[in-house]
Amino acid sequence: MEYFTAKELKSSKRNVAQKEMGGYEGRNLKDDFAVKLTSKYCEKLFPGQTYDLKVLDYGPASGVFQVQLANRGFKELYGLDIDDYRDADKKHLFKDFKTADLSYDKIGWPDNFFDVITAWCILPHLENPHQAIRETVRILKPGGLFILSIPYLGSRASVNYFLKHKDFARYHPKKNHIFAFTPGIFQSVVLRHFNLVKQEFLIDPRSLQGPKGKIRQWILEIGRSNPRIKDFFENLWGYNQIWILRK
Repeated sequence: MEYFTAKELKSSKRNVAQKEMGGYEGRNLKDDFAVKLTSKYCEKLFPGQTYDLKVLDYGPASGVFQVQLANRGFKELYGLDIDDYRDADKKHLFKDFKTADLSYDKIGWPDNFFDVITAWCILPHLENPHQAIRETVRILKPGGLFILSIPYLGSRASVNYFLKHKDFARYHPKKNHIFAFTPGIFQSVVLRHFNLVKQEFLIDPRSLQGPKGKIRQWILEIGRSNPRIKDFFENLWGYNQIWILRK
């Protein structure tokens, strides 16, 4: 979907956005990638209390992620989006849902309220992600978990594309990524508020297709038992960076 302002999303382009978001399932959610990571780190950092955690998801769209979380036993599910795009049959999964413009609005929950906040490729779509980060720090409990994904600009594919086109593919004018997190920017505006737990990578399933893709799959399988191999090739082929952070 191309970029629309918050005003357009609520007025002239609302029908377009509603149609795009209905039933939407982003790459992070496919094959249960996002929910597996969320469950893994919740179980690791909050042993014995995982399913009582208050989990807020920024930009839940149709609610696919909430279905995945509920299927794993999570009960305290919250959502925040610019508009309500949730499928009717998924709304009951949310204990509370609010609409707000993450770029400029104060989020309507009190300080230190949530145990976990997730943002699956949300921050790069915001005009002002700095406000969203400040509000995340405010409403997340001390020791709370912030899991977010951003495009991985350091992958070989991203760098090669930039060298050829002098831009990044996912920041094309026909797309709606409008804020790029370089390593320096991310350290300055995000990591200053959090302790790093772990960095993970999503590899685009399209890069695992064909003869070269089969070789990549084989290498990644080997890497399952060797973290150094795994980290090296995920850094090379990663599509999204996933940051697991703790306040």
